[in-house]
Amino acid sequence: MKKDKFFIMAVLISILALVLRLWRLGTVPVSLHWDEAAWGYNAYSILQTGRDEYGQLFPFIIKSFGDYKPAFYMYLAALSEAIFGLNEFAVRLPSAIFGSLSVFLLFFVVKEIFAGFKGRKVIALVSSFILAISPWHYHYSHGAWEINVMMFFILLGIWFFLKKLFYYSAFSFGLCFYIYQGAKMLVPLILAGLLVFFWKRFITLSRKTIVSSALVFGLIVLPIFISIFFAGAGGRLKVMSIFSYPRPTEEAQVVAKEAGTTPGSLQFNIFHGPPNYFARGVLGRYLNHLSARFLFFEGDWSNPRHNVPNSGVLNFLSIIFLPLGAFFLIKEKIKNQAFLWYLTAISPLPAALSRDIVQATRSLFLVFPLTVITAFGVYFAWQLVKKLPVVLKWGIVSILAFGWFFSFAFYLDQFFVHAPVAYSEDWLYGYKQAVDYIKDRTDEYDQVVFTQKYGQPYIYYLFYTQYNPRQYQAQAKLIENTQGDVGRVERIDNIDFHDIYWPKERFLKNRLFVGGPYELPLKDVVEGESKFITEIKYLNGNIAFRIVETVK
Repeated sequence: MKKDKFFIMAVLISILALVLRLWRLGTVPVSLHWDEAAWGYNAYSILQTGRDEYGQLFPFIIKSFGDYKPAFYMYLAALSEAIFGLNEFAVRLPSAIFGSLSVFLLFFVVKEIFAGFKGRKVIALVSSFILAISPWHYHYSHGAWEINVMMFFILLGIWFFLKKLFYYSAFSFGLCFYIYQGAKMLVPLILAGLLVFFWKRFITLSRKTIVSSALVFGLIVLPIFISIFFAGAGGRLKVMSIFSYPRPTEEAQVVAKEAGTTPGSLQFNIFHGPPNYFARGVLGRYLNHLSARFLFFEGDWSNPRHNVPNSGVLNFLSIIFLPLGAFFLIKEKIKNQAFLWYLTAISPLPAALSRDIVQATRSLFLVFPLTVITAFGVYFAWQLVKKLPVVLKWGIVSILAFGWFFSFAFYLDQFFVHAPVAYSEDWLYGYKQAVDYIKDRTDEYDQVVFTQKYGQPYIYYLFYTQYNPRQYQAQAKLIENTQGDVGRVERIDNIDFHDIYWPKERFLKNRLFVGGPYELPLKDVVEGESKFITEIKYLNGNIAFRIVETVK
């Protein structure tokens, strides 16, 4: 019975994680972002026709907006929608489930990594609990984020590897390539780490097992690379890479003038050339993900969709336990800690090599090693505190426990109360309301014009009207971006999606316009030419959309 209590507690923690992640899953965040809507509609299309929005039969990669997403999450969403229908809850449910499963799986992974440590079960259980209420992991389990699903399969691959179940490990790691683009960098690095730090488990295998496992991995990932090659999907990766953004010519000229030289000269190249420029850019981005600003105070300050106000990606009390855990691991020379430090070192790399100055999505796997290090900090703190007099011991424990739970409660308040208002613009609130207004009125007008100002309006129209996939596939046409970034769809039936130029379009007869407030200024909505219908506002009171019709 004693042996089972840790397992039972791990199950209870995972149930807690699931309950937390299901709470208001369909309503917070307050709107679907573009990718969530794309997952949802493509899953709906697969359910109805077996094809994605562009008519591809059961694809490995979906073209979507021209960003060519690995398709695994779409199939998970299809299973969810088969039960719950096409709605926000169904689209986000797979992420919530796999996030909760990651909490459970972490218990076994940590226990296996530190199998020689006497307190491994306690560390494993504390790690699971910390992950269950981690702001970073919670955020990405409460939306349709495919990287959250990939994290589960990476943990599963690690666990299978440590258990010497190499065929299953190869399959789990290979599957990651069908889930998230970042797997192409992260998975090989993790596999390399496993082979280096746990080489004794690997070299005892027969040559047949090694070759067969490698073959399993190769056969699994081969179709995805073939699909990428024939789909021409490399452009999006190029757009996201920091190396696609050299120093601007104007800036180079200013720097060269200050140095009394010219761009391209030997002196300029030594001190200000591409190697120096990109090295500083990558290192700066890398260290941003290990900074107190990112971890404890602001989180991903570059994109509010990846964050909540006034909160870092970790529980604030981790500011105490994370360094304590690092100290304890080094002081006690805990076996296999090198693998933990290795994971900490490589996890920010996919984000550091991207164009964004900081990126909580691409660096999400960092939450795993930091959670485990924090758990060691909690364990070490308990070893110190338990020697104190009873009153003092439990007083300190109570204060720290209260602080930890208060910090998580503060995060939940920011997530459910403040972020919906503060970040409703960033979450594209208003698309659903705009589509709800026009969907039954399109036949009343010769043309409906829907602005492209906020990006990808067509996918929201498809999603919220539950547009017949076969009917859409017959007319689907993406205008792809020649620079490799996302493209646009310009027409569905009599709906045109383009930026509105009101000085010209106000004279077109019998049109309905859905645009931003600056595209449809009220002072230029003139009686006899056009008529103001309604406004849709963000939750902070700013205007998202203005709807205007012209005379018949």
